[in-house]
Amino acid sequence: MNVVPERLPANQPLAERYMNDFASVSSLYNMNVTDPQTWIQRAAWLDQQEHSRIERGALVDCLTQYNLTHNEHEAVQQSLKLLRQPDTLTMVGGQQSGLFTGPLLVIYKVVTLILSARHASEQLGRPVVPVFWIAGEDHDWDEVNHTYLPDEDGQAVRIRMEHERGGHSPVSRTVITEQHIAQVLRQFEGLLPDTEHKSEWIAELDRCMRQSDNLSSAFARQLGRLFGRFGLVLLDSDAPQLRELEKPVFRQIIEQNDRLTEAYLAASREVRDAGYDEQATVAEDGANLFYIHTDEVYTAERLLLFKRDGHFTDRKGLVTFTKEELLELVEQHPERFSNNVLTRPLMQESLFPVLGTILGTGEIAYWALTRQAFQTLGLQMPPIVPRMSFTVVEDKIQQLLIRFELSFDDIRERFAHIRQEWLEAQEDYNLDQRFAELKRQFAALYAPFVEGLAEVDSSLPHIADTNQHKIEAQIDYLHRKSLHAVEKQHEVGLRRLDRIAYSLYPFGKPQERTINSYYYIGRYGERWLDQLLSLEPDLNGGHRLLYM
Repeated sequence: MNVVPERLPANQPLAERYMNDFASVSSLYNMNVTDPQTWIQRAAWLDQQEHSRIERGALVDCLTQYNLTHNEHEAVQQSLKLLRQPDTLTMVGGQQSGLFTGPLLVIYKVVTLILSARHASEQLGRPVVPVFWIAGEDHDWDEVNHTYLPDEDGQAVRIRMEHERGGHSPVSRTVITEQHIAQVLRQFEGLLPDTEHKSEWIAELDRCMRQSDNLSSAFARQLGRLFGRFGLVLLDSDAPQLRELEKPVFRQIIEQNDRLTEAYLAASREVRDAGYDEQATVAEDGANLFYIHTDEVYTAERLLLFKRDGHFTDRKGLVTFTKEELLELVEQHPERFSNNVLTRPLMQESLFPVLGTILGTGEIAYWALTRQAFQTLGLQMPPIVPRMSFTVVEDKIQQLLIRFELSFDDIRERFAHIRQEWLEAQEDYNLDQRFAELKRQFAALYAPFVEGLAEVDSSLPHIADTNQHKIEAQIDYLHRKSLHAVEKQHEVGLRRLDRIAYSLYPFGKPQERTINSYYYIGRYGERWLDQLLSLEPDLNGGHRLLYM
């Protein structure tokens, strides 16, 4: 594998500035991850705050129980033993669960997490354990129920798990059946390329899915299968055992809710004043907390809470609580509560000695809203390590790039124009020029002819004008048909061009946001992951082309 740095602008202006000009946005964040002193200062602060976090032993007990079920590996058990020690720190990153691990960016986030933990441990001379936070509490089923694999022409095809209950319940509580599993596994197997590794990985995916009753559990088993050997510790944020430990933090969020809202609103104004759009909604009456309500048919619905008339309620008014009632419910039923995107960072910080957190560009942008909220609860915003970014360039795609003399930027920025230019260069008929000349000559002949008709009848020019539009429309139709005929003559070349774009920038988006990781794991096996984890970490989250 040959690795070549290649710029890929972030899809969020604020994240782009964070990664490439930190000084200009430093007031919105806390520490510059490229400064070695950042890690020393952060570690010292965490050591001083050990007493303020959830008790370490209880947390490790909870993580041990979860990982023995989903991620049983000797290296993981070693990580958990280290985490019991008071000098062990963590690197934390997370994602909502995805079908068959979801798009490549999930794998790249894990790779960044492991490499960053390894790098920090070497720099500080103390253990740093990688922890991956699975957001099982998230309830957007349509975000996690599908994935994409290329078909035989290279075009990405969506594979989707249909579910009658998906959409309102946390993903960790949305039960999947053998029927759901068989449906998507059939589609996935049909599209996964035939390689020496295919049968092995299909069997693995089948095993992980059938041992799970929800997508979060299957996701954890799949990540454990791929990364457990590197000591990656997993957690599901919706695990009941974890919720029990989180009760003191939920109490703080409820008791300090008005101050937290003020902090989020102040940060929102600060972001706007700096010239950026907020990447998460900050409502003046928002409680930034979810309540999971179970109706009469035992369907769990995750409701976002708001503050109205001294009470906490949801938009539909399905539930209404006083602050005292909410605090009592936290004590009795912590499993009914979950964070939103703005309070989740506070929960993470309250649980773990977070040396740094791994975030994608969208997450970096909305974390700018949280710095003052950390301070409100007596916490410190952790350093943010941008997720590393990659585009895999397979050998056949590399050959096509050379053949057509194209670069990655050509595909990303101007592919449609290049495709049209190439087609025009192939045909000798000069169709655009000839049809343009035909329309010019027609107009030149038609105009004086119509003027003469006015002497016969004054209404005829109007009819002639309508007729002219119809004739020009027919000329345009013949032009399009002629161009289509030329495309048919050169469809092999066009297919090759399209295959480059399908592979490197499907649907006009970065490859890592679309294509499923098992497309490449199936092709190259686990040695591909080994190669990724042998790279030097890039604390700026730079993008690289991986020539296979």
